[in-house]
Amino acid sequence: MTIPQAADLRAQTVGYYGMPLGPEAIEYLDALFAKVTSGWKTWQDSITWGTLTVAGGGVGAWSGVGNGGVMQGSPYVMPPFKFKQNTPQQIKYTKGLADALASKFTDFPSTFKFANVQYTGSTTATPINPGSVSAQCVPTALQGAGKGVPPSGIASIWKASLTMPDFDINNPQAKSGQLVAAICKAIEQSFQTVWLATTMIQGNILSGAAAPGGVVAGFPSGLDGKLK
Repeated sequence: MTIPQAADLRAQTVGYYGMPLGPEAIEYLDALFAKVTSGWKTWQDSITWGTLTVAGGGVGAWSGVGNGGVMQGSPYVMPPFKFKQNTPQQIKYTKGLADALASKFTDFPSTFKFANVQYTGSTTATPINPGSVSAQCVPTALQGAGKGVPPSGIASIWKASLTMPDFDINNPQAKSGQLVAAICKAIEQSFQTVWLATTMIQGNILSGAAAPGGVVAGFPSGLDGKLK
């Protein structure tokens, strides 16, 4: 599964926080990250990509390389979160995280640029006659298919929403600022080391005319690619 697991995010958060957390705090983090990852999965499933400019050739078997293109998806939405007493302060706290994640995750697809994506398929063209080509991208991890701007600065956005009198985020005795930083670091690091490394692009189809030799000088793929 490409989405980071809630238990792994909680374990990273505890490590980054660097201080003991009681059973209720652990239970809270597990419940919170379950909502974070649920929203993450829904957001990933909404993403489509394609319209890469693909060039290649071949007779019978065909291969090519695609560049450019677009990636698009729905806004990230963290599902509603409740925990035990569900106080106004708790609601404000988790809403701050939800809003920060929505801001940073939603922007990612528009920043992603594809580069050197491999396509394979077949063509009806012969060495001397034109024909048609049908090909599909080779499944590739996102981090090898191009580059985008991963979420960063989530903690700054979240902290800005945690204002007095409900939160004294800069009070070293309260430790709330440190926990915010640890949660956000776990999410940002997992985005890069887990999600980008294991999420695969697949399903993008190229279909069009080919010159003799199966040559395609530059033809757009469909907008039908998905992430798995």
